[in-house]
Amino acid sequence: MKAIIFIDCFFTREVFERAILGISFWQNTHRVYFDVGWPRVPFSCDEKLREFVPYPEEALHEIQDAVILITQMGLVDEQLLSCASSLRVVGCLRSGPVNVDREALARRGIPLFVVLERSVEAVAEFTIGLFIVARRKILQACEEAKRGVWSQDLYFTHKFAPPSLLETIVGLIGFGCIARRVTELLKPFRVQEILAYDPYVDQEIMTQYGVTKTALEDLLVNSDIVSLHVRYTGSNRKMLGEREFCLMKPGSIFINTARGELVDEEALYEALKRGRPAFACIDTFCHEPWEGRHPFAELDNVLLTPHIAGASRSTVEVGAREVAERIAAYFGDQHR
Repeated sequence: MKAIIFIDCFFTREVFERAILGISFWQNTHRVYFDVGWPRVPFSCDEKLREFVPYPEEALHEIQDAVILITQMGLVDEQLLSCASSLRVVGCLRSGPVNVDREALARRGIPLFVVLERSVEAVAEFTIGLFIVARRKILQACEEAKRGVWSQDLYFTHKFAPPSLLETIVGLIGFGCIARRVTELLKPFRVQEILAYDPYVDQEIMTQYGVTKTALEDLLVNSDIVSLHVRYTGSNRKMLGEREFCLMKPGSIFINTARGELVDEEALYEALKRGRPAFACIDTFCHEPWEGRHPFAELDNVLLTPHIAGASRSTVEVGAREVAERIAAYFGDQHR
C-alpha cells in the first residue's frame, strides 16, 4: 500500500514518522514525501480553496497508484484527484480543511479525516496570553521602553492604571472547544464573570462551565474583553461590524483568534480610531498573508500577529497521530 504525504516546515517527515511508531498498519505502507515548504512558502487562495500551498508536478505522477493521501497545507484539488485512480482515503491535519476540495472527494466517495481539536490547547493558551498582555498594557510599555521612554507615570496613576483580571468581565463569542478551554484556563484568575454567546450551545452546557449564556448585544455591552471563537461558515461573514463595535464598552478590548472574515475590518479600524474598543489583538485577517504594511499597523492601540495562535508543537504532533490512527483504523475496519 502506498501513501503520499505532503509535509512542510511544521508537519515534518520526522513528526509523522514519530506519530506512526507503534501502529502496525504503517509498517507495511510505502510512504512518499513531498515538501511543500510552508511557511517558508506562503499559502495561496483561489476562488474555491484557501490557505493552500501547491504541490510539485511530480506528485501528479506519484499519486497515480497511491491509496492514501495526507496533507496539512498542501493543496488537494480536482487536478490531483483526477490522477489518483487508486486513492481511497485522505487525511488533513486541520480542523477546517479549506485547502481540500471536499466536493471532489465526495463525488468519488473518498472519506476525509480531519483533526477537529488539534489546536484547542495552543489557541486557548495564546488567547489567555493576549488577555494579560492587553489588559495590563504590556505591549505599550514595551514599545515605550524600547524608545527610551520611562513611563511609570502612565501606569501608576490611579485613573489610568489597568485593572486586573479579577475585576474583568470576559465575553466569549462562540462556545466550542477552544472557548471552553479558555474558560477552564481562566478559573485560577477568578475573573468577575464569563459571558458567552452561542445559539447552538445549550444553557446546561454553559452552566457546567460556570458561564452565563447571553445574547450577543448584551455580551458586547457588558464585557471588558470580547474574544471571538466562531468557526467561519461563509454565512457569518462580517458578523461583527459597525453596529456591534459601537455597542462595546469604553475601554474594552477585542480579540480575534478565529477567522478574519468574521469581522468587518474597515468597521473595526474606524472603531479603534474612535477608541471603542480601546484596544484589539488580531491574529487572523480577511486577506492572508498580507502584502506590505497592514492598515491596522497605523494604529497604536492594536497588537497584530501573523495567524500564529496554533503554532505549538503539540498542535501538529496531536494532528499527525490522530490522522495516522484514524487511517489505520479505517483500513482495519475495511478488512473485518
